Amino acid sequence: MATKLEKAQLQYERILRELGSRAEMVEQLEKADPAIRKKYIRAKEALEDRKLELEFIVSEIDNLLGGHGKKREQLKEEIDELKSAIDKKDKVINTRKSKSGPIHTQLAGAEYDIRFVEKAMKEEVAKAKDLREREAFEKAKVHEANIKRIKIDILKRKKSIRQMRKELKEIEGPMKKQEEEVEQMKAKVEEIQEQYDAMEEGSDLTSELERQREEKEKEIERCELHKKDVLADLGENLYEKRAKHPVLSKYYQDLDQVAAVIDSLQGKE
Repeated sequence: MATKLEKAQLQYERILRELGSRAEMVEQLEKADPAIRKKYIRAKEALEDRKLELEFIVSEIDNLLGGHGKKREQLKEEIDELKSAIDKKDKVINTRKSKSGPIHTQLAGAEYDIRFVEKAMKEEVAKAKDLREREAFEKAKVHEANIKRIKIDILKRKKSIRQMRKELKEIEGPMKKQEEEVEQMKAKVEEIQEQYDAMEEGSDLTSELERQREEKEKEIERCELHKKDVLADLGENLYEKRAKHPVLSKYYQDLDQVAAVIDSLQGKE
């Protein structure tokens, strides 16, 4: 973690760069020393030259690859889009499966239980019939009461089973369609991937140009850092001179405050 002194120094550098940049915007660079002004102009030109060189290299790569490279990029985008769509649908499907799983378990249990209840119903009917044939009507009434109770129980169980089957249909109906769509998209991904892999990666010249592009990008980064350093030097030069301008004066005040903080912190060390 940066110390208070380091933070203040970074703030000081930032304000110096802002001062230099603002001076350029309001056309006040002529108030800086010629040497530092010339150094800044050279830094800008060097950066612009490197950027032009990079544009040329990129143009050469594009011309060399022609539509081939663009086609590969298009295929890659299609693959990425399809994979993203597959992931989204898989999440929806998994959510539906998490909802349907417990219902399947409940339904299986309910269907298993109702078979025993229906079997008990048949036994009660047989017993009641046998007792009526033997004219044991009082005993038969007990079984007939059981039959009524079991009939109501069976009706309730069947209603519950129908409701569970309906819920599963509502959940799994769209899910099956989505699973089919996922399979179709996966097949499409494989097809496009084959086209993508079949294309050549590029010639030796393309590889060399790619190497040059990477090197040029690094050069641009170095030029940008150098320009920032020189811009800070330019700002410091203007600050030391206290070049008069209403826009620049505000930065002098800010720098005075930060400089005072830095002096105070350095005095404590």
